[in-house]
Amino acid sequence: MIISFIPCLRRRPKPAISSGVERELQHAHEAAKGSYVIWPAKQRPSVFVTQTATKVFAGINEAVEFFQKKGYAK
Repeated sequence: MIISFIPCLRRRPKPAISSGVERELQHAHEAAKGSYVIWPAKQRPSVFVTQTATKVFAGINEAVEFFQKKGYAK
């Protein structure tokens, strides 16, 4: 499983996603691994993210709650 956090930088109001992160998500998707994305930006993620991510979270708290319910975290 991979978990990617895509921050929004102060200087740029857009999400700071790199092509490397997109490639990692694609690789995990092709390998049938869980790929989770924490996307706090107001702008919607691109199809390159949404089509390869198992789940996209709006923030860290939402992700932590999900992983706790799944038993991945205490």
